[in-house]
Amino acid sequence: TDPEITYSYWNMRDPVVGGLSKEKIALRRAMAMAYNVQEEISIVWNNEATALEYPIPPGMIGHDPDYVSSIQYDPAAANALFDQFNYKKGPDGWRTLPDGKPFHITYSARADSTGQLQAEVWKKALNAIGINMVGDLRPFPDLLRAEKLCQLQMRTLAWGADYPDGDNFMQLFYGQNIGQNNHGCVQIPEYDTLYAQSQKLPPGPERDALYHKMARILEVYAPQRLGLSRYRNMLAQPRVIGYKKHPILSTEWMYFDIEKRK
Repeated sequence: TDPEITYSYWNMRDPVVGGLSKEKIALRRAMAMAYNVQEEISIVWNNEATALEYPIPPGMIGHDPDYVSSIQYDPAAANALFDQFNYKKGPDGWRTLPDGKPFHITYSARADSTGQLQAEVWKKALNAIGINMVGDLRPFPDLLRAEKLCQLQMRTLAWGADYPDGDNFMQLFYGQNIGQNNHGCVQIPEYDTLYAQSQKLPPGPERDALYHKMARILEVYAPQRLGLSRYRNMLAQPRVIGYKKHPILSTEWMYFDIEKRK
């Protein structure tokens, strides 16, 4: 698998899906449980990916292959959570906010075939639990600009490793990184406290224990729905000498050679 995570986030500063109140947490958790990651793997990625349970992907220091997320595909539980927190269905069949006001979710994606498929899979998932979703397809640079300003309500993105350590992924949800790589504008005090502690520790069991607590906090507050790691397929001619794909670097060509033939 590629040293990356693909995840969908909800803007934690958005007036509809953001915030740390119980009804907003319930809204995000229900949407997270309504999503079938295996369906995205099949439809969008041609089965060339593996579902993730943990925010640190395989191959990275701190990854836990035995970890099981508390957020799983369970539309029945999602509907029950909505009912518990008074997200009732209106006359049009769409769920309303607890105060009775109508709402919809705007899902932003790249204006290409992959983005279109991602939007369709999410729309199917949200429609199935009574949420009206509107697609918003934009050029990639426009998405990047908007999310750094906390202007997108929901989006799916991939983060590839800059260095082979779990810190590179746990930093994505640290409050101090809003405007940089914290694209969902997440600011959860408990998470931030643990992340600051983890920065002072070397890789090992003590830091891993903090990462486990941080992963559970992300599941409780549901600022994002963890998705998948895509497979990376490589094809090399037999004449290439010394070919071995580096897990992170993309500038390894200087280390390869070509067998000379008459």
